[in-house]
Amino acid sequence: MEILTMSETILRAAREDDRISIMKVMESANMHYIPSPEMLELDISCFFVAEVSGTIVGAAGYRILSPTTAKTTLMAVLPEYKGKGIGNILQTRRMEEMYQRGIKILTTNADLPETISWYQKHFGYRPVGKLKKQHEFGNPNISEWTTLEVNLEDWKHASHR
Repeated sequence: MEILTMSETILRAAREDDRISIMKVMESANMHYIPSPEMLELDISCFFVAEVSGTIVGAAGYRILSPTTAKTTLMAVLPEYKGKGIGNILQTRRMEEMYQRGIKILTTNADLPETISWYQKHFGYRPVGKLKKQHEFGNPNISEWTTLEVNLEDWKHASHR
């Protein structure tokens, strides 16, 4: 597996003119049905993008729910860039952002078993429930989301040992 370095990958806050590129990335993961019952809107102000050679190859968003709780929204990486560490830097960046904003509890929903395991192994999430999908989103062969939760203070302390 080839890991891209930060000098090859630019991670930055998304801009409004990134919307089409972000949607292309989301389409590669079947998460482009916006608006839909699964995702009402795409709030660019709460997104980060990863660029390689000037092309957006990954994107990740979040939504603040209260002063101490938040939820990740969408995250995807173009298929040809998977396994290169881009998802890891996007997830870390959005967790750092929410931690800096005072968020304590972060929730995410995932459908793929390998994605669920990835969140648990690398970021300390734990499963807290299941949620029936309301619309075709993500893997169409999986009818429910696994809801995962992480305490950002615990994650921050564990990641700096």
